[in-house]
Amino acid sequence: MKILICSDGSERSKRAISFAAIIAAAAKAEATILGITQNQQEAAGLKEILVEESRELEARGVRVETAMKSGDPVTEIVQWTRDRAYDLVAIGAERRGGQEFFLPSAKAHSIAEAISAPVLIVPCERRKLKRILICSGGGAYIENAVRFAARIAKDLLAEITLLNIVPEPPAMHGTLYRRQEDVEALLKSGSALACNLLNEKKIIEDAGVQATIRIGHGIVIDQILAEVTRGDHDLVVAGSWAIRNRWRSYAIGNITREIVNRADRSVLVIRSDKAPKSLANRLRKMVTKFGPKQD
Repeated sequence: MKILICSDGSERSKRAISFAAIIAAAAKAEATILGITQNQQEAAGLKEILVEESRELEARGVRVETAMKSGDPVTEIVQWTRDRAYDLVAIGAERRGGQEFFLPSAKAHSIAEAISAPVLIVPCERRKLKRILICSGGGAYIENAVRFAARIAKDLLAEITLLNIVPEPPAMHGTLYRRQEDVEALLKSGSALACNLLNEKKIIEDAGVQATIRIGHGIVIDQILAEVTRGDHDLVVAGSWAIRNRWRSYAIGNITREIVNRADRSVLVIRSDKAPKSLANRLRKMVTKFGPKQD
């Protein structure tokens, strides 16, 4: 595994390096620390900081190299990853006013959308990585995220929780509402959602990692944040799509954006190479499967 860690010499960058070092050491990965400055006068100071940051990785047995670029951080990171192949890109972030994360020098979500490699966004310090939460939409398009998370979980001896949130249906579909609360009943239902979740669980367990499925209902982002706290997860994994569709980006892609903006945990954003089915089609299939029978 090859990991790129982006640094501007700030405290947020140090947190990103510390968290990425946990993964790098467990995976026996090679790491590159890319220092980016928008002011050439700060280059000398940043170079010294990069040397210090590389020592933390080396102390964990990680082979590391450093590089420096000057210019707009988003532009430089995107160009660097286009010219070189990485399995993971890590960046630091901060919380502003308790409401959202921000990067004075770059927008974390913009980077996650612009590059094809998985992006690890680190907003806070976390000294361990033993519990991973995958936000599954219940579709095959999340497979890339499941496989990558299983890979690092195996190296870390971590466990994975697969979380699927079903929006609360109208009262006329109360049967559906009740079935989502009963995980075993749902998984035995033979529905597309059940098949996909069981397949994701199998992928994880085939990698030698313990996997648990949890089903929630209600407002998706609220339920995800509640599960992060309840399970004390160290890492949240979410999906992203390369397809540009204005409606779909607003209805589905914004969940990942909300996770990045609001979760007080590191978030791993992994792009899918498959297009998700429309939200309307997925809900229609669920209602057809679980809705009240017609005489």
